[in-house]
Amino acid sequence: MQLYRIVLGIDRLPSYDKYSIVVMNTSDILLRKEGLSKTEILEIAQQYKVDAIAIDNIYELGSEQEIKNFMSYIYRADLIQICGSPFHGFKSLSLIAKELGLSKGGKLSSIKSAEVCAMAVLLGHGYIVKFYDPETKVIISRRRSFGSGGMSANRYRRSIEGAILNLTKIIQNRLKSKRIDYDLIFKKGSHGIDSAIFVIYSPRNQLTGIIRPMRTSSVNIRIVPILSKSFDYIPISHIEEKRKKKYLIIGIDPGTVCGIAILDLNGKVLYLSSGRNITRGEITRIIISLGKALIFASDVNPPPLMISKLAASHNALIFSPESSLKIDEKISLLNKITSEQNIIVRDSHQRDALIAALKAFMYYKNKLEQCVAHVKESGVKVDIEEVKALVIRGVSIKDAISLSELPQVERKPLSIKKRMSEKEKILLLKNKFNSIKLERDALLLKIKDLESKINELEEKLLLAKREIKQAPNDYELDRRLKSLTDEINKLRYELEKERDEKKDIINNMISLANGNAIIIRKFSTLKEAIDSKINRFVIKKVGEINEELKDKLLKSPPEFIITQEVSNILFDFNVPIIYLNEINFKDYNDFIIIERKLFEEILENSKKRLEEKNKEKTKKLISLFEEYRKERIKEFKKV
Repeated sequence: MQLYRIVLGIDRLPSYDKYSIVVMNTSDILLRKEGLSKTEILEIAQQYKVDAIAIDNIYELGSEQEIKNFMSYIYRADLIQICGSPFHGFKSLSLIAKELGLSKGGKLSSIKSAEVCAMAVLLGHGYIVKFYDPETKVIISRRRSFGSGGMSANRYRRSIEGAILNLTKIIQNRLKSKRIDYDLIFKKGSHGIDSAIFVIYSPRNQLTGIIRPMRTSSVNIRIVPILSKSFDYIPISHIEEKRKKKYLIIGIDPGTVCGIAILDLNGKVLYLSSGRNITRGEITRIIISLGKALIFASDVNPPPLMISKLAASHNALIFSPESSLKIDEKISLLNKITSEQNIIVRDSHQRDALIAALKAFMYYKNKLEQCVAHVKESGVKVDIEEVKALVIRGVSIKDAISLSELPQVERKPLSIKKRMSEKEKILLLKNKFNSIKLERDALLLKIKDLESKINELEEKLLLAKREIKQAPNDYELDRRLKSLTDEINKLRYELEKERDEKKDIINNMISLANGNAIIIRKFSTLKEAIDSKINRFVIKKVGEINEELKDKLLKSPPEFIITQEVSNILFDFNVPIIYLNEINFKDYNDFIIIERKLFEEILENSKKRLEEKNKEKTKKLISLFEEYRKERIKEFKKV
């Protein structure tokens, strides 16, 4: 399988920061130039739409960050290192050229080196360099448990969760202002955030002055660098042999527990897993091990921010359904795929990720089947994966087939000699020496970069020590900090409480204005309520009902009575009675507010209850009358 069609070979000119370049395809050299800057190389790479940048040693482009910056401008191309890798060993470029039959040995000129690099890639030699951003975790958590319950525990919970929420917002704003990429995973609490984890795609030393570790009586902030390699090296031959350059559909269910599902363009499940606090870097490593991301899918609309960021970094498409999927639809799709592919889904996060990927595949399934049919009909030898990928990206099937046609590359046979002459042995040793020199140069560049970082940190440490000398003693500082933090938390709790009450009042006022709620006055006793001449009210207790109060109730009965005290005597006055524990309401000093629709249903039930009691009374009266009548008849008969 031919991975690359157009390759740009680079070699750094000795003694100054300029480069020789050669652009070539599988059959011809398209361009040769010397003395170019990196900016000029980038312009040529974009002009010729190259698939790969080939170079003897990637550190010829500069430090790790300079390499990443350079490649960020040509995201569609792979960076290929020709001389080897730290895991597979190194060879000199002249030896590689000889082994591939591209030269007879000996020192290569700069322009020839660039040509050899490009040709080596087209012949399937070299190591694809994969980039990983440094990651740092910032963990915000509480220091103590909230206790078993009670008012004080609830106040403490509210205070701590409010403090964590506030710290999370502060860190978020600082990262945004510095344009530092991050993911945020948090656990919601009853009154704010219980804990938060920032995964920041930046080294620890670049966060100095932006985020600081903190330890108070109630909250912890910890900064933890995630140790991971900056580059990975994958042999081109490994990719070709295992045909790993598959295009992938990736379903993601982000959150504290993240679900990941990966499908190929035939709908086969290649990977399904879930885990706590999974970072974008970890997801990227999984994807790279299986192929190339084409679509990132979500089961909700709009898709979460994490999916948008992953799609942007992989130059992939985003799929999300028109509306968020219902649970019945998810179960139906899940049952179908698990029975067809004999896979086990272990939790809801894996399920949602798998459903997202499957939904994306089903959306494009018809187009993918058309691709296969057109390719068979055309009889042209093409990379079917590439055809499918181009069609999904919006290219017509005809154009996709034309662009994906595989050229025939004749590889030159390697001449293998059984024995090496002394001259060849010396040449081999020289090549090894040159290879070690290249590795040494790369390490020297890295050491120089690290030394500058150490100097920067030492300066910051010196400044920090000076500040500490000028500051009051640690104990006094900690005591003051704790006192201020506790006071801030207390004030924040009071402020949040006031805000919530204000918000409730505003919402209730809006509901009253819209007619969606009703307001009912509160009284201590029934007598107090009747004397106020209001025809609907809430009473705390019934109290004594004298003859005067009975007359008032019978002459002008209220529309209804809401009572906290259970009393059957009120039904004697033919008034609907509602018990306070039957309704949901907002309680204020002199009145309550109730949702109108809900209250009307409760009032209707109360009226029915009153009717039933009246019917029972009527039945009892009729029954008593009948008994009395029978007794009178018996007495008359005796007479």
